[in-house]
Amino acid sequence: MGTEQLRKKNTRFLKLHFKRLLRDIGAHGVVGVANFRCVYEELMHVQQERLKLLAKERFEDFMKQGSFISIGIAYAEKTINDINVINGKTIDMERWNNYASEYSRINGVLDRIAQHLAAEFEGMAIPATLSGLANKVEHVTDYFGNTVSHRTVAEMAGLGWRGKNGLIINETYSCALRFASIVTEIPLSPGRRLQSKCGRCTACEDACSFIKNRARLKDYRENCRRYMVGLQRKGLDDEVCGKCIQACYRNGLFSRQFRLENE
Repeated sequence: MGTEQLRKKNTRFLKLHFKRLLRDIGAHGVVGVANFRCVYEELMHVQQERLKLLAKERFEDFMKQGSFISIGIAYAEKTINDINVINGKTIDMERWNNYASEYSRINGVLDRIAQHLAAEFEGMAIPATLSGLANKVEHVTDYFGNTVSHRTVAEMAGLGWRGKNGLIINETYSCALRFASIVTEIPLSPGRRLQSKCGRCTACEDACSFIKNRARLKDYRENCRRYMVGLQRKGLDDEVCGKCIQACYRNGLFSRQFRLENE
């Protein structure tokens, strides 16, 4: 069997296996493949160093022939609908916390699946992005070196395009996805990076002044961090917001084709 045939065979197995795993837990999501070197070259320098640290002695082999597997799990529609619900003049924090709880639960599911696929494909799992740091850092840039960007992996794998809110927008699930990654040397067929399709859409900008004014702000992501810290002080259980996700799903240019399940 030639190398290209082997890549295609392994990739078909990966997609079928991931689909079975999702079916077993009643979840919905996406899986894709990106070239390791291409992802590495797109990462911030501090994240490149983090990746080297994680890969250890396998780094050079990954650079030569490695792939990233990107896995994403979608939120349920009812969870997205619980974001920033206003009752009269009061924000319903109890409902918003349904989203915060799902954020943590999905991260846990992603980590378990990533570990499973890492064992199956003789690779290395990179867990879903850590929470709990927004209150512990002085600036959002202090956080970057603690992780490898799963969004970059998903983007390079062709699972969606980079939206104006900085998130990955998938043609089915909008940006209502959480991601984790696996690195492997087993031959796989990489996807293709997608160009942004946001065009004239302003749904996320209309929902968030930080995104709308990102070009004028020193670093709009720091504004996001401070806003999430403020939400926690008001009673939100995790460092989340989700307003731009809800806006993209409900009001975005492709809202009629987006589809989240309600289970």
